[in-house]
Amino acid sequence: MTDITILSLLILLPVLAAASAWLLPDRPGIQKTVSVATSAVLLLFTTFLLFLCITQHRSGFVLRERVLLSDSWGLSWHLGLDGLSGAMVFLAALVQFCAAVASKPATRFRSYHSLYNLLFAGVYGSFLALDMAFFYVFWELMLIPMFFLVAVWGGEDRKRAAAKFFLYTMGGSMGLLLTIFLLRTTIPPAGGMIDVRTSEVAEQYAVGPSGEATLYDLPVFAIDSLGRPSPATAKLAASGQAKRLAVPVARSFDVLQWTLLAPYWATKTVAGLPLASLGLFLLFVAFAVKVPAFPLHAWLPHAHVQAPTAISVVLAGILLKLGVYGLLRVAWPLFPTAVLDHAALLGWIGAISVVWGGLAALGQTDLKRLVAYSSISHMGFCVLGIASASAQGISGAAYQCVAHGLSASMLFLLVGVIYDRAHHRRVDGFGGLAQIMPKFSMFFLFAAMVGVGLPGLAGFVGELSTLLGAWTLAATRIPGWVSATGVILSAAYLLWTVQRLLYGPVRHPEQRAFADLTATEIVTLAPLAALSLLLGVWPGLLQAATGPVSSSLANHMAWVQSLR
Repeated sequence: MTDITILSLLILLPVLAAASAWLLPDRPGIQKTVSVATSAVLLLFTTFLLFLCITQHRSGFVLRERVLLSDSWGLSWHLGLDGLSGAMVFLAALVQFCAAVASKPATRFRSYHSLYNLLFAGVYGSFLALDMAFFYVFWELMLIPMFFLVAVWGGEDRKRAAAKFFLYTMGGSMGLLLTIFLLRTTIPPAGGMIDVRTSEVAEQYAVGPSGEATLYDLPVFAIDSLGRPSPATAKLAASGQAKRLAVPVARSFDVLQWTLLAPYWATKTVAGLPLASLGLFLLFVAFAVKVPAFPLHAWLPHAHVQAPTAISVVLAGILLKLGVYGLLRVAWPLFPTAVLDHAALLGWIGAISVVWGGLAALGQTDLKRLVAYSSISHMGFCVLGIASASAQGISGAAYQCVAHGLSASMLFLLVGVIYDRAHHRRVDGFGGLAQIMPKFSMFFLFAAMVGVGLPGLAGFVGELSTLLGAWTLAATRIPGWVSATGVILSAAYLLWTVQRLLYGPVRHPEQRAFADLTATEIVTLAPLAALSLLLGVWPGLLQAATGPVSSSLANHMAWVQSLR
């Protein structure tokens, strides 16, 4: 594919918004209008793209753009949208819109909104990039704006929190960069052939100019009983009945083409170490920092407490999801045998994250810190689900990403609402708010129920699917049972917080003067709440997009494992 189409606009629009915010006069209304308008356009755009993914009913890419930039380096501007990335970019646009409306920088409006929009250029690029060189560039691009958004507009200890975020994330990124270098230098010589899964060809093939089948821009060959290759027709590729199909080796940075080399990398060693295990370790560290999974989670509570409300929403609502996305898009397809070999360890990392985060949240007195630790717990379910390498576990993890993005965004927005009025976040500093702020109390209770995993809401579907997925693999069953206690813990800390915050007598008479939610605050909360309810009563809507991709990844992992 050689034509740049609409996917590039998802990255270009935030860049243009960042430039516009910087060039326009430094006034809060002007810059905020740019950010809100841009995010609204992107939300409409990504809603349409998600609709395409839902109606496709297969695991292939709905849209893909590829422009070869350097043949000798194998470098391409390669973007792609499938059900998984479609769900993530939609969530990103929704969070971007809500956080833009909620943004209230006190100073340096031009700088704030420029960095805010530039941050989302990196987010969309990371979700769409299929060339590992550009994936790394976009991954690092997010780091710089986020650092300054916390360090300049955060709380009293903002510089220390920003530095901790920077060091943890940059340290993880070194693992990503090293893995890219290792894999690029160990690709077999060009000219060889590698076998591919016939069902993957049937799912992902494209038709060449002469009617021949191609897979990820590589020609597909049918191999006869004597080992002789001949170009495979599109009809043969679509049938899924070919006995043996192969593609030529390509020395590129293309992650889809690298995925085809997974059986080869499963047999390689580097410095006496299995390449697959080494690569999985490096990539897991790189992406688990973002999730964040135990024991790489220490930066998150501090960053949340110090970040401005809108940036906490972005951090919890979408940046954490990039960690899970990176594992599913890069680590799991490249090293499926290592994932299955270490499934028990990965499952326990998820289980410990669930329980540790829940216990830590139970002991918090600061509302922001409580929600931050709850995020560690809820994202642990995602690690547990993907550790099972099952279609249900992977699909559940993707669903949980969206569900948590909605509930955590609501909770952080609501914490910001109460902080604007009380100028503190102490749980014991409130009481009886349901009598004073009924609209606020309704949204807070609803967001807590989504976090608890109440049946009929989005959180229930995600957590249940990951637990059922964990049961399908013997290595993750016990971690799954342990993780189930996280549901009890989440009910404990969230319902206890609801009771102390909303109900009982009004313990602080000065709070009777608090205003209820404004129209602007309702605008930021209503779409998140509506979608949480919709996905709870109609889970098939999102699973129509993520389910086929999850099944394809699970089948790929099982196929590579069967070749050992």
